[in-house]
Amino acid sequence: MMHGKTHVSAPPKTLRIGILGAGQMARQHAQAIGRLGEARVTAIVDPDRSALEEIRRKQPDAVGFASMGDLVRSQSVDVIHICTPPQTHEILTEQALDAGWHVYVEKPFVETHAAATRLAKLADRKRLKICSGHQLLYEPPTLRALELLPAVGELTHVESYFSFRAMKHNPSGRAPLRDDLQLLDILPHPVYLLLDFLERAAEGTTRLVSVEIGPRGTVHALVRRGSLTGTLVVTLEGRPVESYIRLVGTNGSIHADYVRSTVQRDLGPGASGIDKLVSPYRLSWQLLTGTTAAMGKRFLKRQRSYPGLAEIFGAFYESIRNNGPSPVSRPNLIETVAICEQIGESLRAAYPAVPTPVSRAPHGPVVVTGGTGFLGREVARALLAGGDQVRVVARRTPPEWDKIPGVTYVVADVSQPVAADVMAGAEAIIHCAAETAGGWEQHQKNSVNATEEVLRAAASAKVKRVIHVSSISVLAVPARGERLTDDGALESKSRTGGPYAWGKIESERLAVTRCRDLGIDLRIVRPSALVDYRHFDPPGLLGKRIGNIFVAVGMPTHQLGVVDVVFSAQTLAWMVRHFAETPSVLNLFEPELPTKRELLVRLRRTNPDLTIVWLLPAILVPLSWFAVAVQKMMRPRSAAINVAKIFARLHYDTSRIAAIAPAIRAEALPASGNEGMIAAVGEGYAFAALASPARQLA
Repeated sequence: MMHGKTHVSAPPKTLRIGILGAGQMARQHAQAIGRLGEARVTAIVDPDRSALEEIRRKQPDAVGFASMGDLVRSQSVDVIHICTPPQTHEILTEQALDAGWHVYVEKPFVETHAAATRLAKLADRKRLKICSGHQLLYEPPTLRALELLPAVGELTHVESYFSFRAMKHNPSGRAPLRDDLQLLDILPHPVYLLLDFLERAAEGTTRLVSVEIGPRGTVHALVRRGSLTGTLVVTLEGRPVESYIRLVGTNGSIHADYVRSTVQRDLGPGASGIDKLVSPYRLSWQLLTGTTAAMGKRFLKRQRSYPGLAEIFGAFYESIRNNGPSPVSRPNLIETVAICEQIGESLRAAYPAVPTPVSRAPHGPVVVTGGTGFLGREVARALLAGGDQVRVVARRTPPEWDKIPGVTYVVADVSQPVAADVMAGAEAIIHCAAETAGGWEQHQKNSVNATEEVLRAAASAKVKRVIHVSSISVLAVPARGERLTDDGALESKSRTGGPYAWGKIESERLAVTRCRDLGIDLRIVRPSALVDYRHFDPPGLLGKRIGNIFVAVGMPTHQLGVVDVVFSAQTLAWMVRHFAETPSVLNLFEPELPTKRELLVRLRRTNPDLTIVWLLPAILVPLSWFAVAVQKMMRPRSAAINVAKIFARLHYDTSRIAAIAPAIRAEALPASGNEGMIAAVGEGYAFAALASPARQLA
């Protein structure tokens, strides 16, 4: 492509800003730009009409465009912000520079060092500014650390650490990036922080000396610039969630914390006994006062966009007006891309793609929708252990470290019409896919609509056996003194239990009706709160953890309906193999249910500092009445959610699952060949571990 020279006129006092993309990050950009006095959003581009309309409700003066080409023809902006998926950044940045616009690109800037270098040269040739989303450089911890940097003497070590929890649910309802891609998406933050301080303290070229990829993608890297060495650690699993830079010099150290927005300094040689004694108290006082002040500022300022975002935008716009240097130095921009590219290559080498297995099973596969989720993943394992061929259908493939050897993965959004080959040749379908968070719209799409599309696809593929995974939450609360049974009625007022229960109720009703019409043999399984004793975490029906306090709801002696996720998976696998023998409806519990006190005893084993506070029914019921009254006053046309009803004590009839549990376990244990699983089962299923509310999927 030929690039002609661009005549750059003097920028106007108020810059016209265009945003490419209308997702969550684009909304953050729009809010941050709104805090600046001499810039305004005049154009937003996104092919998704609904996303475009949503962002324009808050930016009514911005003109919406469906494509970059439409915006180019309008010539209505001076600066473009690119907030689109990373793989689109290179081509869109090039198009924006060709159009004569200054460009701000969300991190990661581009995917390769070659592309970053080429675009930087193009921007220079056209006398335009480019900047990447390195906003942590403009957050208060970085600015304060830079002020203190001369006091630590000669810098000898830099440590950049970032731990985070991968997003499992996208507020937009779209499938989030898989875990390894989220890691690469977030990687530039700790990298550019590390490089910025290395660049300030040492001369020479920056090199990635070594990189080690640990289990589940944890990154350990050694980076050197001249004689100065820095370490980088990025992890999906490390807890608590932290982001910090630690600077060590010949006269002390600085710890900049980006989660709490604080800085602790320990200046001086620190070699004497008195220094060693006093230092912990000094640092503790700084942490206490600094955290209190930082949280107070955030609350009082009511900051709605990400910290540092408005500041880096302001600096970028100032560089455009004054023809000054970009707020992100050219070495920091390009070297960040280079380091991230090399780490990405190491990640892919550590977890090479697994070829699709060739099945020699005498019969067709069992299709598991939602087979990468909390329950679906275990179902796939249980089926494999019994010799079944397994085809997992999910909205995204898992990272290579999460793939189960022997499973075939098919990417499909089952809330939309399903391609014919997805269900082709299947022996049976276990429909686990469902929404586990979000509002009514998300549950309509990913629970109700998904059930409709899966059943249509099953009929088209002539699959005659379907197991629909529902939830115990679909059942109406029985009269006082009566038990919750497998044959109990569904809750007639489906919206009173909230979006999750509503989605499950409507999905089960739809499954019964559609299977009858389509001639599909249906089994319904209603798991209670799914738990995992291998990784103990309490379900929502037990209560809520608030810091180091756990608010337990109900009475200590009350039993709670829970079921272990491994046993649940084994049950579903057994039902596929013995379909004709299985009951048409099965409430899935532990045959021997634990009390809430027993579950909390187990929780305390791994959380010895946890304080348990009981919210008894005598307190919960009046609070719930008050909440219902408030809801009816504020939203008279909407169904009020009754919290007391959700947490009401239930008596469970476990006789049906208890009758078949011995057969399920007898079939599962010899087939598994898993000593850890056998040992865990020997520990006792009645003490099932607990899972988070988001994991209570059915």
